[in-house]
This record gives sequence, structure tokens and C-alpha cells, in this order.
Amino acid sequence: MSKREQTRSRILAAAWQLFKDNGYEKTSTRDISAAAGVATGTVFSHFPNKIDLLKSGLEVQLTNLLVTTAESDTSKTAKDRLLHFASALYPFYLSQREFSKELFKEILWQSQSLNPQLSAFKLQLVSGNESQLFYASLLMDVYFMTLLEGLNDDSETGVSLINKLRNKLDFISELK
Repeated sequence: MSKREQTRSRILAAAWQLFKDNGYEKTSTRDISAAAGVATGTVFSHFPNKIDLLKSGLEVQLTNLLVTTAESDTSKTAKDRLLHFASALYPFYLSQREFSKELFKEILWQSQSLNPQLSAFKLQLVSGNESQLFYASLLMDVYFMTLLEGLNDDSETGVSLINKLRNKLDFISELK
């Protein structure tokens, strides 16, 4: 790992820890630079702004979670595959509720940057069957709307969201 990559990683680790300890809003880039042992300008040479730090931190966490979840997936249908992934992702997002809200607030209107990942996941849901991509898109819409509902209701848990998602998907399956 190059020195630049090490510095980036140190900044990201410091930011993530401060976000967890103090919250996203209460953490400044000065706090992050001090915790990482770098100048504030160095933080900005790696990340244009604080939201990019949050995005990068969540991306690292999500990538690890998705790899682990994919390894344990034995699902045979798109619906079951989505439920399997949601069982890992919903608790993650809910445990990081403030970060998740900030992230979704930021990317909701910039979803084109996520298109490659979403397209790949949709293909994964339908086992590469491109003729089923519309169905995969519908499943993803239901997944995200259920997640957004859960993030906005502090009483929701990972289990309750999975149950809501399962009920919605069962209903869609009956229509199919």
C-alpha cells in the first residue's frame, strides 16, 4: 500500500470513528484531520468534502458486508435472494441510522453514480437472466422504499423491516 493510500485509509478510519462517536453533524473536518494526524488540507486532497468521507466510509463497510452475505447465499429465487441480502443490510443501515439518512439524502438525487452497482445487483438477483430485469427493478424499488420507511421510524427494527418486505414481496408474487 502506497503512502498516499495509507494516509487515505487513516483519514477514513478516523472519520468513521468520529462519526460513530460524535455523530456526522457534530464532526468537523478539523476533528478528522486531528484524529488522523494530518493537516486539514490533506483531508481535502483525499476527499472533496465531509459527505464524501461518509460515502467512502459506508462504501467500505457495505462492500465487506455484501461480500460476506453473498458467500452465505443459497437462495434459489430473486425474492429469496433479496430477502437474504436485506436481512444483512437492513440491520446495518438501522444501526447507522444517522449516517444512512445523510447518505440517502445526498445520493437520492444523484442515483446515476450508483447505476453500475445497482445494475450488477439486479442481475445478481435474477441470476443473470436479463429478461427478468424489470422484475428485479420492481423488487429493488420495494426494498428501498421499505428501507426509507424504516429509517424514518425509530421503532422499526431489522426484523420488522424484513417482515414488511416479505409481506410486500409475497403480495407482488401473487400478482405475477
